[in-house]
Amino acid sequence: MVFSTPIFLTVFLPLVLAGAWGLGWLEDRRGGAAPRAWTNAFLLAASLFFYFWGEGRGVCWLAGSIAFNALAAQVLAAREGKAWRRGWLGAGIAGNLAFLGWFKYAGFAARSLNLLPGVSVPVPEVALPLGISFYTFQAMSYVWDVYRREVPPARRWADFACYVALFPQLVAGPIVRYADIAAQLRERRVRLAGVASGFKRFLCGLGKKVLLANTVAEMADGVWGVVEGGHGVGAGMAWLGAACYALQIYYDFSGYSDMAIGMGRMLGFEFKENFRHPYAARSIREFWRKWHISLSTWFRDYLYIPLGGNRKGRLRTGLNGLVVFGLCGLWHGASAMFVLWGLWHGLFLLAERWMAPPRKARGEICQGPAKNGGFCRTLAEPGDGAAGGFAKDWQKTGVFAKAWQTAARAGKAAAGQAYALGVVLAGWVLFRSESLGDAGRMFRSMAGMGDVTKEARVLWLHCSPKVVAAVCIGAVLAYPVAPWLRERLRARLGGESALLALAEWLVASAAGAAAVLCLAGGAYNPFIYFRF
Repeated sequence: MVFSTPIFLTVFLPLVLAGAWGLGWLEDRRGGAAPRAWTNAFLLAASLFFYFWGEGRGVCWLAGSIAFNALAAQVLAAREGKAWRRGWLGAGIAGNLAFLGWFKYAGFAARSLNLLPGVSVPVPEVALPLGISFYTFQAMSYVWDVYRREVPPARRWADFACYVALFPQLVAGPIVRYADIAAQLRERRVRLAGVASGFKRFLCGLGKKVLLANTVAEMADGVWGVVEGGHGVGAGMAWLGAACYALQIYYDFSGYSDMAIGMGRMLGFEFKENFRHPYAARSIREFWRKWHISLSTWFRDYLYIPLGGNRKGRLRTGLNGLVVFGLCGLWHGASAMFVLWGLWHGLFLLAERWMAPPRKARGEICQGPAKNGGFCRTLAEPGDGAAGGFAKDWQKTGVFAKAWQTAARAGKAAAGQAYALGVVLAGWVLFRSESLGDAGRMFRSMAGMGDVTKEARVLWLHCSPKVVAAVCIGAVLAYPVAPWLRERLRARLGGESALLALAEWLVASAAGAAAVLCLAGGAYNPFIYFRF
């Protein structure tokens, strides 16, 4: 069952909200030592039904994963011997990786082995359960945190099962840490303000998914359909296709995260943000602080730091980064193209780290702004060498120094954003392509060297005003324009304003209503991250 379907919006979600709120009210009236036992049991049953609706017997694998990790955590919490606990942690991690590896990578491993001379092994045909990457990583983080004594194991088995299987974040994240919602599982309160905020967030996410992601998806799929057929497209169409896919995957996934966060609030949970306008980043390092935050922080805390992080010297730091991003690519799917996409980002992150000037050197050069509009230089920004001397002469004039400083900062920001966006777009070509041949044809087309066929020229007929509007609106909203506008209006209106709140509700309601109408009309409704 997908969030952006009529049956979920009109039947499942209203019934679950009504049941959870009703049970919560009864529990508040009743009191007792287990204040959310009934509600958690109800949410667990609803979540398992939600998963069964889309996956059928795959719900048994989800239940098995929950039982295995609950047992592993209980054993780890009950033992004190260091070596013994490490052994149990290793067994718990190995069990999760074997579970994930069989379903997701067994076929890939067999096909890879068959490429070797004289090797012929049967390729298993294994159906990939929905959301297996998300809930397996979530359960592993729980076991690891219990081992570190950062959290105690859940007192009630149903609480842990509810944490793993909770339907808002079950099939597409965000990956939630048990430490972040352990208290909420036991003591949360559903308040009107939280429900209103969650509903508004849900409507915005639904609008992003249906009105933006689904609209640009048709153009992106059309371009890649021609490329995968062995032909190229014109340069303009190739860049439009790459931009459409970049917008599709962003609004597809961030819209789903918004809906998950919104439903969590309506149920009394507070999930952390998963996206913070990543396309506004000025470096690949900043991009990964803003893109799929729950996954990037998972790899940082449970793989990069245990491998040594940046504490083992320059060479080891670079190797750790490449390992992490290679595995991050593999997490997305059993394909060499996903691994290549991860290594692509890893190489640029490594280059940024190695090319950045030492902090001490930056501190010696940039001593802080001088008086009367002085100009502060760093190694990382324009102004060194001859240009730096020119700027020093200008800083005596005050207004010219400020203009120079503003222009230098604007130029640096524009160059950084162009660089980061170019790397990310090239990465999305690798991510979307089924093979290196497809990626090569797409890159040649973007360079104006594609063999344009009749089918490729016909694609322009599908570039309707709706697609153009979705691309333009999506490109603008990918930057923090809405938060900036909100803050400016708050400042002008003197803080919180009923008029501003009403305007936000009108925009969210209009987006949600338009999305529901599109879904009712049978609009194109794919979801990229169901593959992962």
